[in-house]
Amino acid sequence: MGVTVLFAYLGLYVAVFGTVVRRLGLWTAPFLWVVLEFARNLGQIAFPWNVLGYSMTPWIPFIQPAALGGIWLVSGWVVLVNLLVYRMLFPWRQPARRRLRFGAGLAVTCLLPLVFSWFHVKPTEPWFDVAIVQPNVSPYEKGDWDSRERIQADLLRLTREAAVEEPDLIVYPETATLVDVTTSTTIGSAVRQLAEELDVEIATGTPLRDVPRGTWHNGAVLISPGEDSVTRRHYKMRLVPFSEKIPYVDEVPVLRRIIGTADMGNWDFGREYNVLDWRKGRLSFLICYEAIFPELTRAFTRRGSELLVTVTNDGWFGKLPGSHQHAELAVVRTVEDGVPMVRSANNGVSFIVDSYGRVLKKTPLFVQAVLHGTVPRPHGPTPYRRFGDWFVALCGLVVLAAIVLAVVRRVRNRKAARG
Repeated sequence: MGVTVLFAYLGLYVAVFGTVVRRLGLWTAPFLWVVLEFARNLGQIAFPWNVLGYSMTPWIPFIQPAALGGIWLVSGWVVLVNLLVYRMLFPWRQPARRRLRFGAGLAVTCLLPLVFSWFHVKPTEPWFDVAIVQPNVSPYEKGDWDSRERIQADLLRLTREAAVEEPDLIVYPETATLVDVTTSTTIGSAVRQLAEELDVEIATGTPLRDVPRGTWHNGAVLISPGEDSVTRRHYKMRLVPFSEKIPYVDEVPVLRRIIGTADMGNWDFGREYNVLDWRKGRLSFLICYEAIFPELTRAFTRRGSELLVTVTNDGWFGKLPGSHQHAELAVVRTVEDGVPMVRSANNGVSFIVDSYGRVLKKTPLFVQAVLHGTVPRPHGPTPYRRFGDWFVALCGLVVLAAIVLAVVRRVRNRKAARG
């Protein structure tokens, strides 16, 4: 039932878009689309998966405007391009001069991101070496007690393989250790011992128990040599609606009885934007679904994060396109904030991305692998990191002005009809 509610909710935005554009006119479409995409990004039921701007991710020059106004600016640009194409072609019998005018506007609109990319994208400098572990564990085995020892033994073996090239950082995927690595006397002790023995820092996704609060979290930690206990941690702040958490169930408990099912998770929300110090600088974790929220990443980088470490488990998608889509969504965060990303996905796609969204190395799906590579340095703060969602605010003002003008026009027409 939860998925049905989610799909029905997301469908409302398309219905609102079509209804309002029909009333306000086609030229409001790029602005209204941006406002509605941003609204879909808010609240506990947020699911901004199919933001239109992500369709441009494979073409690096066309996502560079995200450094100015976030993915929302790219989405608005895509809608504008489609609108200009439509107006150039239809109606069929429009004057040639009018058709040429729209064609010229289309050409200029398409050239703008190319010109910006030409000046914006620069060569990068090497920063540190990383080894990304991709265990390729079936999601159905993760909860299987009989498979636990084998999975954990594979993780330790892959760690030793990763250490052969002496990386500065080794990254495991989401919930890689299966149990709370900070308290476990088996896998927890073994990973901490490996970090000490190999003299390397290890970043891993793990279930985490917050003892003072009595809460459980989908989390991630940074394990360093010389530390007896693991204190540098992150609790997932954006939980997948109807999968990891029923939206607003803590605020409205009756929802659990109305739509709750036995197969839904009940993790608790993280509340703090943790930026963690490590040997080479400062990093922040993005756990799975968190990597599709621009404002979350911006909050980390504004607090000093220089590196995004994404840990995820996309095996649930199977052979569907979801794994590739999720990876492409994450790439845009690097462009928006001007920082690189390393991504460890349980079944793939794992990769290294520079601060302009260029994927430097990646793994295929459904293979057990260790990905070695060099992470480039971040570049300076982007306008989006500094000023945030100014473009969304601008679009909101344009839509509001269009609504006011439409209301004024209607009132005048009614008065004219009466008098």
